[in-house]
Amino acid sequence: MNIALIAPEFLPNWGGAGTYTIELAKYLSKKHNVHVISLRRKIDNGSVYSDEKILDFFDNKIHLHIISDANDTFLYNAAFQYSCFKRLPKICRDNKIDIIHADVPHMSDVILRLIKSNKNMVTTVHTVIEGHKQGILASGLDFQNMDASERYTLGLFPILKLIQTLYLKRSPTIITVSNWMKRLLEQNYGIKGINMIHNGIDHELFSPEKKNHAVEGLDTNKPVVLFSGRFIALKGINILIKAMRQVISETKDVHFAFAGPEANMKWVRMFEHEGIPSHRYSFLGYIPHAEMPEIYSNSSIFVLPSLIESFPFSILEAMSSGSAVIASNVGGVPEIIDDEVDGLLVQPGNPEILAKKILYLLDNESETKKLSKNAREKILREFTSEIMSNRTEKIYEQILKEEII
Repeated sequence: MNIALIAPEFLPNWGGAGTYTIELAKYLSKKHNVHVISLRRKIDNGSVYSDEKILDFFDNKIHLHIISDANDTFLYNAAFQYSCFKRLPKICRDNKIDIIHADVPHMSDVILRLIKSNKNMVTTVHTVIEGHKQGILASGLDFQNMDASERYTLGLFPILKLIQTLYLKRSPTIITVSNWMKRLLEQNYGIKGINMIHNGIDHELFSPEKKNHAVEGLDTNKPVVLFSGRFIALKGINILIKAMRQVISETKDVHFAFAGPEANMKWVRMFEHEGIPSHRYSFLGYIPHAEMPEIYSNSSIFVLPSLIESFPFSILEAMSSGSAVIASNVGGVPEIIDDEVDGLLVQPGNPEILAKKILYLLDNESETKKLSKNAREKILREFTSEIMSNRTEKIYEQILKEEII
């Protein structure tokens, strides 16, 4: 097959949609011609990935088409949508593309799809715009403390919701990454015949064997509690900061680490407001995808206090790497974690409960080891990239089979 993966998030990796495309491209390119349509993105210090670096990451087994740039966290998507409108048809003709695979919330091929939908268009729904709005508002952050992308989301919500509704109606084949999202689309949009395929990760890359006590920025002389992700309101970072105050008041034997782009001064001010000394935490900045396994495996506990999630890759990566996970009981997260078996679930938005769970694991090394061992075993059974890619490949094959008939 000739497959086009439309990826406004790719390398350098920016979020879950980017990880999804990376993992699909890795495995599908072993058997098929995979074309990735992407953009050039700046991260933190303004660095970008060259075509050569991206192709080398995939052992030169993919075809790369860079058609736009990204210098912000929201407006870039409109520019990429326009570039797809102008350039995607020619890319598909020249390379005899069989399957075009895009995603929500980015809706990169939205202009083309609204003009003329195609049976060979596949859409993976990672999240929907109303979920973003719900999570942003649930954070309780003041408007000025929100990320620019979140302010745009709230301000443009009515038009974004309308475009998303039209886009979903023009999507002949839909994949969701969680049963929770599948039910949401069925109930709120009346969509039937949805395919559900859980996300999967590279279990060989994300492995407990990557543990290394010399990771820059991590104080591994103490247990490390890690957060990894974008610094946005719906990730519940302000909840974690409040929980940190309680944790460090009860133990000195802990260090908090934050991996992700755009950890700017407004977050530092939140730490200062809560009275948390700067030596008790560190900002690691953007960490390249291939280097994250060492960050996870050197962390005793991984925390994701999100207010909304569908099926986050960061939880899967942490579980696969040997870190004990504490996560909010929201969205599709309970489809990943069996509470007190291979991780801990907490009520979202409650810093007191989150602090108690962190302290519990810090004080119970045997429990931490049990959770991490069970988590790794679950990843190998259910949530690998190979499982995800094979199931996705079968959907492609079914689409082409029906076209022939």
